[in-house]
Amino acid sequence: MSSNQFKSWDQYTEEAKHDPFQIPVSEDQTIIIDAPTGAALLQWARAYRTGDMEAMLITLCGDQWAQVEPLLAKAGMKAFENLVTDMMIFFDLAEEVTLVGQGGGKITEKDPRKIRALLKTGYRVEGEANSRT
Repeated sequence: MSSNQFKSWDQYTEEAKHDPFQIPVSEDQTIIIDAPTGAALLQWARAYRTGDMEAMLITLCGDQWAQVEPLLAKAGMKAFENLVTDMMIFFDLAEEVTLVGQGGGKITEKDPRKIRALLKTGYRVEGEANSRT
């Protein structure tokens, strides 16, 4: 007899619970976005691989997209980019990157904004060769 112990579906769904992402719009309005389902995650991954940020955000927002889209229509482009990034980090969808400093110290980061800033200060992605420039 096998010694494998398998989880029940209820255990998987219990472990998958995640707080919703909240966007306070005003004193009276907060947009509540539930964590993506497994089916939504498949769509999100497809959009991520192709770099389709609009599809990524639509998929993450789910039913709340109708409330989020008009807000983005009035905002600068960085609002869109920052919202996608913040949601990816919140729902643990951002890839972890280890960076190596000039002195050999390492930092692991998920936020692409912080990663870009560190790269500008001389850090490099672990596994990449040093540049001569």
